[in-house]
Amino acid sequence: MRMINRPLMAATAVVGVCALAPAGAGAQVPPVPDITDAEFLAAAAQGNRFEVVTGRLAARRAGSRAVRRLGRQFVRHHRTQLQLGAAVAARLGIALPAGLNARQQRDVERLRARRGRRFDRLWLNIQLRAHQEAIALHVRAGVNGDTPEFRTLAVSALPVIGQHYGELLILRRRHHRS
Repeated sequence: MRMINRPLMAATAVVGVCALAPAGAGAQVPPVPDITDAEFLAAAAQGNRFEVVTGRLAARRAGSRAVRRLGRQFVRHHRTQLQLGAAVAARLGIALPAGLNARQQRDVERLRARRGRRFDRLWLNIQLRAHQEAIALHVRAGVNGDTPEFRTLAVSALPVIGQHYGELLILRRRHHRS
């Protein structure tokens, strides 16, 4: 799998956020909604846990070597992000949820029921959605975070999330061609 350079990762993150915005000539981009430290840290923790769980599943169940490798990479990267977020939460006295949210748990169960190419297709679609949501969450927190430490944590994760998103797009394109 080809690795994406840092400027391209940042551009990918911006493109991902723009893809979530309304289209059309003269369309007004709505203001970025406010978010509290606790809301961001909880959502980011659940998102990172989801990536670790689904990355492990990909490493074991994927049909494609590239999907297995990306799954292992997600485990490493998101475990690190989870630890960084937990450290900030501890310093701010914010309790994080222990598990996944209901939709994430449903997605995990759907993935556990598949192997091989069927797993790969579903995993790629779920991961693309999850990374789009993560980009939007981190931009929202980076713009409207309560404290500088919080905003820095949110923004510092964007290159990794953008890299993942770009790699997912490349894999999906290759997967649909084969």
